[in-house]
Amino acid sequence: MTGARRAASGDAREQRMRPVQLARFGRAAGLATVVALMTLTPGLAQAVEPGDPAFEATTPMLAEPAEGPTTQIVGGEKTTVAQYPYAIAMLREGGSRPMGQTCTASVVAPRVILTAAHCKDGQGAKSMYYGADDLTVGGGTKIEVEEYLQHPNYDPPNGWQTGYDVGIVVTKTDVPVPAGYKFPRVADSSDASLSDPGKDALTLGYGRVSDGENQYAHLKKATLPIVDGQGECSSFGSFNPSYMICAGYQDGRHGICQGDSGGPLVVDGVIIGVSSWVKIGCGSYGAWGRLTNGMGDWANEMIDKYSEPTEPGAPTASFTADCAGTLNCKFDGSASSDPNGSIASYAWDFGDGKTGQGVAPSHSYATAGQYTVKLTVTDNEGKTGTVSKKVSAGAPPAGEPPTAQFTANCSWANCTFDGTRSTDPDGDIASYAWDFGDGKTGTGATATHTYPNRQANYTAKLTVTDRAGNSHSTSKTVQCWSFGSQAFCFGQ
Repeated sequence: MTGARRAASGDAREQRMRPVQLARFGRAAGLATVVALMTLTPGLAQAVEPGDPAFEATTPMLAEPAEGPTTQIVGGEKTTVAQYPYAIAMLREGGSRPMGQTCTASVVAPRVILTAAHCKDGQGAKSMYYGADDLTVGGGTKIEVEEYLQHPNYDPPNGWQTGYDVGIVVTKTDVPVPAGYKFPRVADSSDASLSDPGKDALTLGYGRVSDGENQYAHLKKATLPIVDGQGECSSFGSFNPSYMICAGYQDGRHGICQGDSGGPLVVDGVIIGVSSWVKIGCGSYGAWGRLTNGMGDWANEMIDKYSEPTEPGAPTASFTADCAGTLNCKFDGSASSDPNGSIASYAWDFGDGKTGQGVAPSHSYATAGQYTVKLTVTDNEGKTGTVSKKVSAGAPPAGEPPTAQFTANCSWANCTFDGTRSTDPDGDIASYAWDFGDGKTGTGATATHTYPNRQANYTAKLTVTDRAGNSHSTSKTVQCWSFGSQAFCFGQ
């Protein structure tokens, strides 16, 4: 564990990237080109190798430390599963690391595991491995995967660049944690202060100890400071504080590396993030998928959904909630189902100390806020199914407006626009709208556009809007010249 640049394996990646690395530290004439490349393709901690779609998104790796790989993470130390019983390794069929280890994860319920969404993108079937301190020795238990859920807003294979890099793995059998073990809590939007810069956080991982090595696979731990992501993690283009947490050091004394992706970032015993990618190399500043926001709310909803043991023939609870911006909410559990019978009763816990019955009750809350509502359905055989989700009652706060920021980088007439550095104090950017200045438009945090073959100056504008309807716009000039059969453009 030292960096994370998609913290998985990547032995061939270094070999293929070395020429770029030499250019990076070579003549000054090539510096602008390399800086532009780094702006477009930040480093990452993800679990992919050459041949996977996301491979081309990686940056050049730094040279390995002169002293060679150490026997522990940079500045960290070996640890054990006995000390951190929630630590678990993810294996990938065909992976080049010991046992095919590709990511790290956290056990948060008997059959529920928290990790990074991008770990699913690597080729090869996935499985989990629990109980081993050192994967080169083994001695643990292999557990088959039933389902791998990526956050619904994650966009594979390079969604780590724009956010929502959180995933949930559901296993076919219980993970054999110690009897009576209390699983760690996963942060949600009510825990925003836990990710404030200045706090120290624990991170765990089975990953590499330096760029390029592929033999070490002992569980390790390190303590990292949470830092200002805009100042330390944003210089390479893809850091978005709304969906990411920045932690670590620039000098490589501590950090994460390939194989650590998906591992936890823990503050005060609460998992506030999952390892996602690193700035430039193992040990440099790293980015974790943020859980102290709606991403954590989604993760907790999935944890609740899959934590309840499913009895054969038991019903499945499901419901919708409609508060329409008021304190009066309507609930509908009619989507609940039973595989071999009928649902006899619906029991509601509205999250404010009040309860209700019936398939479609209404409930009025005393104050605006977010409530965890739980529905338990019972079928005609007495079997039950339960589901919980967060419901927002009352008018949403107006909040503060977002700040739009973007870069424009062109290769001839083909320009790439990146708005992932846009920020929102409330962490809830909902949409990105592009006007390329030539009558064409686009959407999404990143966009591409080809300008016509003529000499002209275009005003490219990005408008970002948050979930409360607040918006902000910013513009840049794109200059184009006609060169033969196509335009040559430059984004300022």
